[in-house]
Amino acid sequence: MKKSQTFRRMLFFIFFFFCSKTFLQAQFGLEIIKRNSDTLKSQQHFIEIKNLENRLFDTASFVGSEQIEIKYRFFKPNKKCLKNYPLIIVFHGSGQIGTDNISQLGILPKLFTNEKIQKKNPAFVLAPQFASRSSDYSLDSNRNILTSKPRSCLNFALELIDSLVNHLNIDKNRIYLVGYSMGASTTINALSARPDFFAAGISIAGIPEFDNIDKLAKLPIWLIHGMEDEVNSISSDEKFYEELKRFNKIRFWKLEATNHLNIFQLPIIGEALPKWLFKQKKKF
Repeated sequence: MKKSQTFRRMLFFIFFFFCSKTFLQAQFGLEIIKRNSDTLKSQQHFIEIKNLENRLFDTASFVGSEQIEIKYRFFKPNKKCLKNYPLIIVFHGSGQIGTDNISQLGILPKLFTNEKIQKKNPAFVLAPQFASRSSDYSLDSNRNILTSKPRSCLNFALELIDSLVNHLNIDKNRIYLVGYSMGASTTINALSARPDFFAAGISIAGIPEFDNIDKLAKLPIWLIHGMEDEVNSISSDEKFYEELKRFNKIRFWKLEATNHLNIFQLPIIGEALPKWLFKQKKKF
């Protein structure tokens, strides 16, 4: 009887080990993604999300400790506020810099507000607009690649986030960052500045920051980059991944036949982002 119980336990632990390993590999690691040849489907998927109405987002502004205004749009889940919900912060690219409080409502913030995703994973979505660049690039002479540095306006955005978290029913263990291009760089800048605050981050076609890389060891991070990106070279993300992969908390998708501008025309991007993001939860 004892031998039988011992054998069953051994089988259970072996099964658990391989299932856990498979799950981690699915969430983290390097993958080469082939481009879908169905361009019509890709374009329809892209247009469908992009055409979601701006009025889904409330219009607002925030003045922080330095008396500088930051404009933002804010989506609230269509649920009675009976529990705390995740918060997704989306940082825009350089093409959306301004003060009109509209331009930043691109495909990423709208992706997380569509009815299908909100029905399964109701969440707040914050889309701040920067009046100037939120991140600058310079050469990392030690690594011989580009790295990013945040500008002071990131601090204003972080103050805004703190204010929302303090006044709304936001799940403090599920605060996520997502960004594209300059916004992807700002995502890594923000994670580096406050690694204990956020639950996870997704950087799409950005330039990472290396100064505080050791602080990011426990943070789930997903890098997505086109292999033919002519604006922000994939080499910086490749180096970033190489330095963090030993911690098994980083995922890297390298997209074949994809440049800086057509990266969102892959239907798999819109399908995979929320699925991965909502699995992440702060555990420290």
